[in-house]
Amino acid sequence: MLLIVLLVAVWGVDDAAANQRVPRNVTLAGRDVGKLPADQLAVVVRDIATHYKTTTVEIRTTERTFEVSGGDLGLALDEEATTRSALNMNEGISWWSRPGTWLGSFLDQRPAPLHFTLDSRAMEAALASAAGDAAATEPRLVTAGNSITIISGSPGTRISSKGVAEQILERAESGEEPIVVNTEVETTKPAVSDDEAKALAAQLTASTNPGLTVRSGDQIATIAPETVRSWIGSRVAGGRIEPTVDTAAAVEAVKAALPVTADPADARITLENGAPRVIPSSEGKICCAADTDDRILATIISGVPEVEIDMESIQPDFTTADAEALKVVEPVGTTTEWKGQPQVKSFTTYFEAGQPRVTNIHRIADLVRGTLVKPGETFSMNAVVGQRTREKGFVEAGAIANGVHVEEVGGGVSQFATTMFNAAFFAGLPFGEYQAHSEHFSRYPFGREATMGWQHPDLQWKNDTPYGILIWTSHTATSVTVQFWSTQYAWGEQTGQSTGRSGNCTTVTTQRTIHHPDGSTSTDTVGARYRDRGATRC
Repeated sequence: MLLIVLLVAVWGVDDAAANQRVPRNVTLAGRDVGKLPADQLAVVVRDIATHYKTTTVEIRTTERTFEVSGGDLGLALDEEATTRSALNMNEGISWWSRPGTWLGSFLDQRPAPLHFTLDSRAMEAALASAAGDAAATEPRLVTAGNSITIISGSPGTRISSKGVAEQILERAESGEEPIVVNTEVETTKPAVSDDEAKALAAQLTASTNPGLTVRSGDQIATIAPETVRSWIGSRVAGGRIEPTVDTAAAVEAVKAALPVTADPADARITLENGAPRVIPSSEGKICCAADTDDRILATIISGVPEVEIDMESIQPDFTTADAEALKVVEPVGTTTEWKGQPQVKSFTTYFEAGQPRVTNIHRIADLVRGTLVKPGETFSMNAVVGQRTREKGFVEAGAIANGVHVEEVGGGVSQFATTMFNAAFFAGLPFGEYQAHSEHFSRYPFGREATMGWQHPDLQWKNDTPYGILIWTSHTATSVTVQFWSTQYAWGEQTGQSTGRSGNCTTVTTQRTIHHPDGSTSTDTVGARYRDRGATRC
């Protein structure tokens, strides 16, 4: 009796000392964890968890064996549950039985249970990857000669996952290594049978026999049956085979059959019966509208041999509204006098009739007539007219090159340049590039004129008004006139002129006063340099 009392007393002391520790002589995955405190136990558990991530799992089928790591299969040690079980090994033992259990622990080890989790999605993916699962191939439609036929489907194979998760968990919890799992290889069938695919192929062959009639407005085109069939493919969705259409190829074929019907036309401003008129812009039309591919797809799938499509609208760069907003409504400038003739919001220069240069003056005036200079734009004579050539209607006439009188194609166009220079001068427009003749001719205003060459000198002026400027030209056998149409904004007048000498040349500075819409004025100057008679340069 005394011995029993003594053993119980010793057990009590030992049990009190084991608080928050693993009971005596407990093992975990073959490792002695008895008497370990919770923090040291957690280190052991973490090490065991790492081990099971790399432990080998053998997946055995009748054909072969695959090896996969536990981690790849989604196997993971539940560290919290495993730690708790080891610490609480005595929780289920009654108090009167615990001294006996304690005494027995000196003789036999007690294994603590392992707790695991398994990610089923990871397991399925690992099984498929390890075995190289082959998915079933669905039948598909193809074009063959004058019909649509099929390429047959084929079965696939996969490792069955039935019962695998349960086996992995059972083997892992038992401590068995390597973990061995038995399963079977399954055959998977296509979702769609060849007969279903053949029925659809026959249906589409019949519906495409007439080809495809495409209508757009009053235009009609027919696409050949073999071309239509070349667009057709198939897909399997929801357990059914459905036709598909290569809509990109279909749209390209329709575009070729229905070319552009109309180019867009910009608005224009012209002068009719002495007044400006806006000629409206118009949309362009080109195949095809954005929904064309959807319409073709729906038509072919439904078996209808005809489709109505719309053309795509192409907007002009310069619309009627754009033109009207420029407010080209009246001649602009001021009234001055030249050669005894009043120049009323226009400028005219004069010449002798019948000379070759007159042909060139008339021709360049015709080419420039109707040019529209928008707000902020700079007019360039050379940019608008280009090089003067026989192909453009210019002829040989007198000109000055390097101070020498010569005959060249386009000779005489400088008279038109001078006429426009004066129109811009009295309209108060700022000049860019310009150059006076190297000698003065009485047909030009002294010090207020411009010559032309290719590619320089050029005549340039800028539209610094908020309105558009329409250049309108006219000519007679003995004169050429340039008139600017816009909304009256600023105007200029000559308010001074001075001359000087530079070598063999007379220099001329002409002052212009510009009257602005707000009533203010500003001044600028234009210059000319005329060589002395007989001299070729200054």
